[in-house]
Amino acid sequence: MSTASLSEPNASVSKNVASWLLRLDEWAERTGDKLNPILIKETRQALKSRQFVVTFSVLLIAAFAWTVIGSLMLMPQIYTSPSAPRLLIGYYFVLAVPMLLIVPLAAYRSLEAEIDDGTLELLSITSLSAWQIVMGKLASASLQMMLYLITLFPCVAYAYTLRGIDLPTVGLIMAMLIASGLLLTVVALSFAPLARGRTGRISTLLVVLMVLMLCEYLVGAAAVALIWYGNPLDAGWTAFIFVASLLTAICISHLLLTTTAAQLTPESENRSSGIRWSILVLTASLIGLATFAMEWNPGEDREGMILWFPVAMTLAGVWTGAGAMMAAESNSLTPRIQRELPGNFLSRLTLTFLTPGPATGLVFASLGSVLVSSVLLLAAYRAESVAGMRLPAGAMSMLFHLVIAYTSYLVVFLFCVRWIVALVRINNNPRVEIGLAAFIVVAVLTALVPYAIGLHMNDYRQYDYSAWQITNWAWTIGMIVERSVSDLLIGSLATCGMIAILLSIATVGRRSLAIKTATPEAVLAAREKK
Repeated sequence: MSTASLSEPNASVSKNVASWLLRLDEWAERTGDKLNPILIKETRQALKSRQFVVTFSVLLIAAFAWTVIGSLMLMPQIYTSPSAPRLLIGYYFVLAVPMLLIVPLAAYRSLEAEIDDGTLELLSITSLSAWQIVMGKLASASLQMMLYLITLFPCVAYAYTLRGIDLPTVGLIMAMLIASGLLLTVVALSFAPLARGRTGRISTLLVVLMVLMLCEYLVGAAAVALIWYGNPLDAGWTAFIFVASLLTAICISHLLLTTTAAQLTPESENRSSGIRWSILVLTASLIGLATFAMEWNPGEDREGMILWFPVAMTLAGVWTGAGAMMAAESNSLTPRIQRELPGNFLSRLTLTFLTPGPATGLVFASLGSVLVSSVLLLAAYRAESVAGMRLPAGAMSMLFHLVIAYTSYLVVFLFCVRWIVALVRINNNPRVEIGLAAFIVVAVLTALVPYAIGLHMNDYRQYDYSAWQITNWAWTIGMIVERSVSDLLIGSLATCGMIAILLSIATVGRRSLAIKTATPEAVLAAREKK
């Protein structure tokens, strides 16, 4: 066999390898071009910034120092007794400081700087959307977190080899740290567009710092407890809590990112429908998790009902705050928004109240609050019907009255907010946050005015609760908890809430009609070119 015949297979193999590498390089180049340009810009800027260089250097020095100092402190027991927990606690705090504090704060400052410098105004005339801008900031922060995790991974592996902690606990701690870091980054990003002036930015920065420090302490306390005492839950509850926490964090992050992108979106575009869809997804997810926990473990210890109280409180806060801001939206619809509105009968029937506007927002918030209250009452009835989960005597009646009273007050207050902000918009163009301020004013006045009148009528002496204090929501709810309110008064509150809902639907007017406009041919041609 000649030398030429032997070299032919080698040459073909080399040619195939070169061709494969060339195709891989072309694919990588195309993928890089398709990636979010904001991610590329932010990654280059972050990796070259002094903040990243200093943080990464301090992380390396702190990890090396704790490895040496911690190992020497455990001598000579490190050879004979489990020593992983002490070292792992040190490594956790070395990693938690940049992931839960520095990276979220840097993401906040990055987006805030874009707003202050007017860069977003230049980006708004490009093909980039507000979602791409926000996701680029989040992806850049995620990349920095990944680099910190990779850097400290050998140290965590070294601590694990010293015995004293199992691998699932280490994985749970790392997952908790990653999820908390990403969620805090999203929270920090959501604060960036809120303030416009210098005083507001300083106040917002202080709020972000307090939130990050508080979460740093809470997550750190949970991680230290897991390291020292292990996981007290069984495998089923651990898996459920892990999945529930992850799903809740994803839904909350999506809602916050949607609101952040909406604040960066021009007023000519639809900024409300995405937020309303996100609220519906969050509500359905939380109710589904609580229902699954109740049906999955209906034991005599009532563990199945453990999620309903935080879920009810969370949904009450979400629908109250979101409802107040939706009722304060602008009622002007640009041609671009009108082209996206429901056009046929079925879409108008199902999607009308997801369209922008204070009238549709008021109906959406009112119906959503009623739906959540109904589900909560159905869950309470279901819990009472399951053996071993019966509520205390009178608790069901009290819960029924409490839910009806809160929902009725909320619907009536939102109806008042809608028309108060409408009066303000006659000569001004306030932001939707004015709805929260109007809601607080309405709530305070409806509680203080009747109480002050009653106090004056009784010569400024203490007096008992009566039906004249029905607008005093604080006193009424307190009396409901004490089970001192009649069914007639609760029925009156429910009637007022129903009247407010009917009036809200009646004031929608032309929003329920076919107001969808056709897309101009020039716009269609521009879309085809893209």
